[in-house]
This record gives sequence, structure tokens and C-alpha cells, in this order.
Amino acid sequence: MSKRIDIVVCPDKWFVMPTGVMMRSVCVNNPDVNIVFHVIIDDSVTEGDKKDLRDVISAFKEKKVEFYHIDVSKFPCFPNLENKGFPPATYYRLQTSQILPSYLNKVLYLDGDVIVRHSLLPLWETDLTGYAVAAVPDCAEATAEFYVRLKYPQELGYFNSGVMLINLDYWRINGVEDEFMSFLTNRADDIYCHDQDVLNAVFKDRKIILPIKYNLHHGFMWTSPKYDYQKYKWELYEALNDPTIIHFTGEKPWYAYRRNPQNPLSSSFFKYQSQTKWKGVKIDKRPLKRRVINLLADLLRRLGLKKPLDLPFTYRSIKPTD
Repeated sequence: MSKRIDIVVCPDKWFVMPTGVMMRSVCVNNPDVNIVFHVIIDDSVTEGDKKDLRDVISAFKEKKVEFYHIDVSKFPCFPNLENKGFPPATYYRLQTSQILPSYLNKVLYLDGDVIVRHSLLPLWETDLTGYAVAAVPDCAEATAEFYVRLKYPQELGYFNSGVMLINLDYWRINGVEDEFMSFLTNRADDIYCHDQDVLNAVFKDRKIILPIKYNLHHGFMWTSPKYDYQKYKWELYEALNDPTIIHFTGEKPWYAYRRNPQNPLSSSFFKYQSQTKWKGVKIDKRPLKRRVINLLADLLRRLGLKKPLDLPFTYRSIKPTD
């Protein structure tokens, strides 16, 4: 009998397409594994969207998808959603242990903007005994402000919540979702990075740190990093050369318009997107007024009548993985 991996994702309507591409990459690179995708959705996801996600894995053996509708009224608030226009769905993973079936004792959470390139079994088999979660350090881990705001020692570190191996038994036994809701209620003003701040504050000393290859996100590719380069030097070398999971934080490969540099590993996304019904699809969430402003500003820059953008970062020279 093949081994089983349970994966949870929480897309809203804007993330259906990238989530489908991610699911395709998982299936292609884990052909002999029984995989169940547990998809937590809100009212923005339509029956047509659900069919699209079912269809994207229909050709693969031992792969299936289950849908769960979330009751958003259970959340006391959704702090700071105006930060970069994030949707409420960014908080949905906080109710994972209440929504998923009680027979599941662990689950792998994946953001919809990741691509999986290799087998997930080595990650899945990580021993979580006594820990709530296993995750990769965030690329901005060295930012002192995080720890001042969240009120815990910097030496405990800060992880990225886009890829998490979750110990559901631990969450249920220890009532961690009550801790999440208490944090949302009582410390909403301290939250900037949404669910990620909540998870880090609650699990500050209850986590296992995973290698960067399991969540290579864009800050690890910058020429001016915000992390301790020497601490992660060799781990990062492995991740940049052959990542298991690429996480497209920042500008997304499928954006129809971008102001910042394209992620140097975007070809990995396009590889799997081209294997789906969404081949070549781009998404543009900008309102009409913003599109006109961007169009005029870009035209003035090309004519030399407006100074070039000051880019917030640059990528180091990285060879595409796919």
C-alpha cells in the first residue's frame, strides 16, 4: 500500500488558478503517493472553481480533493488586511484542526503560491512529537522589529507560514486555536504579517525548524539579505541549486503587471501552469483607476519625463531550476 500525505490549502477566488498549478506540481512529483488535498474555502470560490481543482488532479492515481466551507463568523477579526491587499483567507489556516476530520493527526499546509519539485515524503516523515509545527525560517528573520512587536526573544526566531507541517493532535490536545483567537482579539494592533505573526507568537518555543529547501522564498534570493547569511550559507546553497519547494512570495509569476523584478525561478511555475487549463493565464486585480495611473506613469518613464522606479530589492544571479 502506498504512503499517504494529507495536504491543506486555503484559496480564495483569486488563488484558485495558482493553487491548481501547485496541486499539479505535487501530483507530478509524487506519483506513487496517496495524496488527499483538503481545500478550505469561503463563499468566493464557486462550484466551477471546485470543478477546476478536481479536474487538475483527475488524471493522477490515488489523488483526490475534499472541500470544506469555513464559517468566517468564528473569527473575532481579520487584522491589517489593508497591508498589501490581503484577503481574509490568509487567516483561515488558523482553524485547521477544527475544520479537518478528527482522524487526521497531522497535515502539510501549502500556500497556493508554491511549486513542489520533488517528493514530499522526507518532509512528511519529520518527527513532530512534542511540537506544534515544523516550518522554515522567514527570509526576514533578522528583523528586530518582529520580536519587539510580538514581544518574545529574537533568539527564538521567526518562521514563514507558507509551508508548515502541522501536528493536529498537538493543536487539539493543547487548544491552540483558542490561543489564536485570543491573540486576534487582544493583540490585533500587534499584527502586521497576518496569520504568520499569530502563529509565530503562539508557537515561539513549540516549533521545529526545517531546511530552507522546503520553502525557498524570494528574500533568500536577494543581493542584500535580511537574514544571517553565514548561519544559512550551506543550507541556502543547497536550496538555491535544487529546492524541493519554491514559494513565490512578493511579485507572483502570474501577475499581468508588476513593478518589481520577476522572480528568477518563475520558469518553475510556468512549467506546471502549461500542463493545466490555465496555460498562459495572467491575473490583474488592479482597479481601472490604478491601471490608468500605472499606464501613464510607465509611459512617462519611457519618455524620460519621470524618474525610474527605485527598486526595493534586486535578485542575485540564479540559474533557473526548470
